[in-house]
Amino acid sequence: MNLNQLRHLIALAEHHSFSKAAEALFLTQPALSRSIQALESSLGCALVNRHSRGISLTAHGRLVLE
Repeated sequence: MNLNQLRHLIALAEHHSFSKAAEALFLTQPALSRSIQALESSLGCALVNRHSRGISLTAHGRLVLE
């Protein structure tokens, strides 16, 4: 886990969309997705529920966000 990954999670929580968060962070969507997947892997839990219309944070995701 690093600060960039936490910044990426914050942006994702604010924008509720990988593409919008990536745009705000000046990243590509695949790069943001890989960053979040790496964070989830390092913590050993899912942080984000992916939906066809966006994302929502899991209970673990909300704890990490706090």
